[in-house]
Amino acid sequence: MSSKKHNIPKASNSLQDECIRVQKVYDWVTDALTVRKTVQFTRDQLECIEEAMEDPSRRPLRLICKAPKTPPIFPLHNNHGDKIDEEGFICEQVGEKRDVTVSTNGGFADAQLVDLLFSADLKILVVDRHGDVVTHINVNASVFESFVLCFPDGTDLFCKVSKIFCRIPSGTVLLNTPAPEEFSVEVTFCIDIQVEAEVKLEVLAKFCSPRDNDLIAPISGIDQCPRVDFPQQCPDIFPRPNCDCSAEGEASGLTGSDATEQGRLAVLVNICPNCSLVDSVLRASFNDQDNSDGDRDFNFTATSFDQDTLCCEDHKDAVKLIVSGEGRVDGRKVDFNFAAVDDNSGTQFQLQLINHKGKTIFDSGVVQADEGEIEVEDCVTFDDLKFKKV
Repeated sequence: MSSKKHNIPKASNSLQDECIRVQKVYDWVTDALTVRKTVQFTRDQLECIEEAMEDPSRRPLRLICKAPKTPPIFPLHNNHGDKIDEEGFICEQVGEKRDVTVSTNGGFADAQLVDLLFSADLKILVVDRHGDVVTHINVNASVFESFVLCFPDGTDLFCKVSKIFCRIPSGTVLLNTPAPEEFSVEVTFCIDIQVEAEVKLEVLAKFCSPRDNDLIAPISGIDQCPRVDFPQQCPDIFPRPNCDCSAEGEASGLTGSDATEQGRLAVLVNICPNCSLVDSVLRASFNDQDNSDGDRDFNFTATSFDQDTLCCEDHKDAVKLIVSGEGRVDGRKVDFNFAAVDDNSGTQFQLQLINHKGKTIFDSGVVQADEGEIEVEDCVTFDDLKFKKV
C-alpha cells in the first residue's frame, strides 16, 4: 500500500523565518541645549516703543518670542538629513568625527566624537495691549556642541531638531518709559540624534528607548588610521539594558517605627516607564510630625538613576523594585536608595537619603501606604523568552 503525503497549508500569518532589509540603529541620543543671547533695540525701534507707551490705551506693551515650527517626532528622520530646513533652523555636522575611548559601565569603550551646530532664526515682536505689532527684531541663535556617539565607518548620522522654544527671563512686559535698550533671550533646542546603517537582518525585536547624553570624551586623543571593517554594534553604549520591572503611582503614609524621623512621607513614582530607566521620575515630600526636634519638612527630587543598582526581587506573590541614584533635597545634592512593593497587604515603600560624606540623613523605614498605590509590575525581556527546537 502506498502512502500519500498530505500538504497542510499554513495560516497566512504563521511565524516563520524572514530576512528583512532595515535601517539598523547603532546609537540614539536625545538632549536639550540652551543658549542665552543679548538683543539690542535700534534707535528707531526705541522711538516706536516709546511712542506707543505714551498712549495709555496701548499700554502695557509685551515682548513675544516666536521660534520656528519644527516637524513632528515621527518619522524620526526625513529625506533632508542634516541639511538646512526651509522653516528657519539647521542641524549639521561640523568637521570630521574623531575616534575616542570613553569610560562606561565600569569599563572602556571605543566611540567617536562629533561636533554639531544647531542654529535657528527667531522673531521677537513688541505688541501693544490690543495685539498690534509696534516693532519686531529678527534674531539668530546658535549653539555648538560635541557628542560622543557610536558612529563607526559605514554608518550615517541623522540630526533632527524636534522642538525649539524661547523665553525672555528678564520679563516680557514693558510698563513705563524709558524702554530698556537691551534684553536677554534664552533659546532651547530639543534634539534627536541617530546613527544608522542599512543592513539585512533576521530578527526578534521589541521597542527601545533613546539613551541620555551622558558620555564624556577625554580632553585630547591620539589620531589613528581607520581600519577597514564592517560597522560593529556598541553594546556598552547603545542599546542600554532594559528594566526587569517597573513602578508607577502615588502613595503616602506614616514613616516606620525604625525611621530616623517620625512624620508623613508622600512619593510620586514612575520608574522604568516603557521598561527603560530613561525619563524615570521619583519625587518625595516629607511632613515632620515630631515638633521636639524642630521642623524638618523637605522635598526630594531624583536627578539620575543607576542602572546597575536596579533590582527586581520576588516578594511573596509580588515583585519588589529596588533602585539607587542621585537627587536633590531643597537644592542640596544627595544619594538615595528607594524600594517599593505592592502585595496583598497593600503598597509598601522605603526611602533613604545619604549626604556626600556617606551619612544617612533620612530613612523612612518601611512605610505602609494608607493613601494611593504604587503598582510594581514585571517587564518582559528577552531572557523571559524560551526557545524550543521542533
